[in-house]
Amino acid sequence: MNKLNSKLLIIPLLFLLILILIFFLLTVPKKPSQNNPTLPFSPSPTLNKLQLQEKKITLTPTLIPPAFTGAEKDPQIPQEELDLSIQKYHLRKITPLKENGFSIFFDYSTDKFNVLLDEPKDIAQASFSAWLKENYPALSTNTLIIK
Repeated sequence: MNKLNSKLLIIPLLFLLILILIFFLLTVPKKPSQNNPTLPFSPSPTLNKLQLQEKKITLTPTLIPPAFTGAEKDPQIPQEELDLSIQKYHLRKITPLKENGFSIFFDYSTDKFNVLLDEPKDIAQASFSAWLKENYPALSTNTLIIK
């Protein structure tokens, strides 16, 4: 009975050992051979390294002017539009802004400034109009939503 148990143990172990050996033989990368084949003839055309280094090739591309793109060469933007965009940018940077009598917030979805007037509205409206003319004269009422 003891011999039977040992045979049952030895046979699977040998089988497992053979499988491990096959696995390692298949997964070990093969080293490429270092043999450089020598040709019975020299390849044509033959250039040695000195000939290649002596040639200095400079490539100069031929510049082709682009076709008409639809844009003006020197776009002339009116000074009023420049002033409006600069003042709108500066006011947008400092919002939300709280002053005496009014508050200003910028609404990105409508691209307009929301002005909230405090009570009494007529005095707040007058102070806001004076402040707007003094600080941002290029901003018009179509960029403002007064509430």
